[in-house]
Amino acid sequence: MRLVLNGRFLGRPVTGVERVALELTRAMRTVLAQRGERDIAVLIPPVPLASDIAATMGDPVPVMTAVGRRSGHAWEQLDLMRAQPDAWLLSLCNVGPMLRRRQAVVIHDTLFIDHPESFSRMFRWWYRLVLSVLGRRAGAVFTVSEFSKKSLERHGLVPVGKAHVLRLGVDHLEEGAVDETILAQIGILPRRYILAIGSLARHKNLAMLVEAFRAAELPDVSLVIAGGGNSRIFQHAGFGEGANIHYTGRISDAALKGLYANAMAFACPSISEGFGLPPLEAMTFGCPVVATTGGAVPEVCGDAAVYADPHDRAAWTEALRRIVNEPALREQLAVHARARAASFTWEAAAERVLAVLETVTRD
Repeated sequence: MRLVLNGRFLGRPVTGVERVALELTRAMRTVLAQRGERDIAVLIPPVPLASDIAATMGDPVPVMTAVGRRSGHAWEQLDLMRAQPDAWLLSLCNVGPMLRRRQAVVIHDTLFIDHPESFSRMFRWWYRLVLSVLGRRAGAVFTVSEFSKKSLERHGLVPVGKAHVLRLGVDHLEEGAVDETILAQIGILPRRYILAIGSLARHKNLAMLVEAFRAAELPDVSLVIAGGGNSRIFQHAGFGEGANIHYTGRISDAALKGLYANAMAFACPSISEGFGLPPLEAMTFGCPVVATTGGAVPEVCGDAAVYADPHDRAAWTEALRRIVNEPALREQLAVHARARAASFTWEAAAERVLAVLETVTRD
């Protein structure tokens, strides 16, 4: 079985989907090397990439081959479709060439249908078209939770029973530096802040979190919201401001780990998530989590979180007060968090992908 990777995502900012693609590829390459099998080749558009991009795919640096003459969607649907047709193509970021059957695609969620307010009309139209075709034609389809699998089936994007659920990993946080200087840069103290990560997308529900935090009246505790590009976009969007509310903008992985490691708690207020990687990352550091009851987040966090309905601001206010005022609760959640996070590994996810592809190839 020969594998080639759809490398169109390389060079994009690393958000959740790109993180999954990078870590899953690294893990699959490791497993293949341990077996003594052929490495994964990476197919990319004929555009310059940063010199360090290949290094993110693991050691040794993979073979990266530019194919075709196009870029963007045209490259993916036309040039990539025809490239190395005898190999299995891995498309890990939702979209791949619609007409290629010898392909495994990871479709993360149906948020573009369930929460259309977070996406443009053109984006929604394109995704529904591509995913409905891919869901039927691709040789293998994966998704990241039972919740997402049921959503894909309910919306008719993937035939019932076809999608395979991948239990994603979080052990990538064990590598690399931890930068705790970010705390001084923001002006916060260890264990005296609640951390959240997100963007202006409405389903991320951060405006509600800010309102709930302000209503909780926790003068000695800060709310830190990371991500979202420029640190001022939340203020410009009308989010609440205050001396104990901080917006960091996009930060490095090392700085994010510094925030995880020193947070009093992590908050995930999303109306829905196809998986929920940030709360799981926080749990790796033994960080107590206040989590939404929406989407796949309860499926991921299990007994390691305090839950609140994302539509109930009062419930979130009370949950934030509890997590701040009950040290025993935080200690209990920290123990459960570390134990649960330890069961999510990229190697297990990689083994799952390879096992399914081997079965499909034989069939």
